This record gives sequence, C-alpha cells and structure tokens, in this order.
Amino acid sequence: MFAPHLSGSRVDLQLNFKAPNLSENEKSVKKARAFYVLLRRNIRRVHFLDEFCGIKDVVQMKETMEGWLRSAEADSKAVYYIYPHGEDRCVGCLMLKKQGNVVETSAWTDAEQTGKGYYEDSRRVMEKFLFANGIKEIISRFYIGNPSGIAVEKGLRRLNYAPCEFKGIDTKPGDEKIFKTYHKTAEMYVAEMARTVQQKLHRETSR
Repeated sequence: MFAPHLSGSRVDLQLNFKAPNLSENEKSVKKARAFYVLLRRNIRRVHFLDEFCGIKDVVQMKETMEGWLRSAEADSKAVYYIYPHGEDRCVGCLMLKKQGNVVETSAWTDAEQTGKGYYEDSRRVMEKFLFANGIKEIISRFYIGNPSGIAVEKGLRRLNYAPCEFKGIDTKPGDEKIFKTYHKTAEMYVAEMARTVQQKLHRETSR
C-alpha cells in the first residue's frame, strides 16, 4: 500500500533515497554514504530507534536501506526519506510499521533543520494518505529518555494525537516502562478535518 512518493506543502516524501543517475552499484553506495553522514550527525536523536541500532558503516547502511525497500514491497514496513519541497537535500525520515489496519510511526529530522515545519508536514502528509487507504489507527511511541522526547511529545499534541494506554507493533517485554504512546484514530482524524473546515468557514464569514 505504500506510495513511492507523497507531497505536502513543505516536504516531499520518497520511499527510496534520491541519488545521482549512476550505475546501480555506485548509486546504492552513494545513497548509503549520503544517508550515513546524516545519520551520524543526528545519532543522539535516533539511536533509540531499532531501525538504526547496530549500523556501524556505509556497507551496513546500504544493506539496511535495501532491507527497508524490500519490507515496503512486502507491505510490512517502510521508511520515507524527507526532502524540503522541490529539493534533493534529505533532512530526515519517517518510519512506518504496518499490522492489519494499524500503523506505527516514528520520525526524525536533522537537528540543523528543526523549527522549519518539516516534521509536522511529513506527519500530516502521511496520516492523510494512511487514513484514505483504510488504516484505522496510527500509533506513535517515543522513548522517555530521548533528549528530544519533550519536543516530540509537543509535536504530537500539536497534531492532535492523544496519549493512550501503552501499545505498539513488535513490542518487547518492559517496553511499557520506557516508552510513551500517543495515537490518532480514523474517527479522530475525520473530526479534526471537520473542525478545520468549520474554522475556515468561520474565518471567511467573519471578514
């Protein structure tokens, strides 16, 4: 179900990492090298995420990125790379795990690119796509000890996610003690869109 490309007002989301048009082997290595540099610069922000545990060099980065693409093709999980709208400069990624009609998400953006709306726009683009394609609930967990955890929680609240009883896909024993969980259901999303329409109409009639 994962679309290869999605666009918002601020970001483009790509299922596969952009790279110059080189031979396939060179292209794959170039992708891995470019993303590995971004990853290492932001390691404190992402090292709690299972997807990045154990990545020590460009070779492992290449293998991991190829695995993400295979998982997306198998409709189980995917990684979307975040680009400022119309640019080729990757600034982070959005990760999805799918189980039935539930999707768990996590996201991060480059520490040098925070405050520009990329995180929020990427989530809005993704949830619009997911709910339009039959997903009933989006879950977002974050590690309580994450240095940017407070900012993540504020971001989720701004996006109208609500705290809920601990849940997650592929959880491990003890996870409920170190993660907080927020969620948004399809019903919550529909209500949110209705409020947005009402607010827009109110503004227009108040002019």
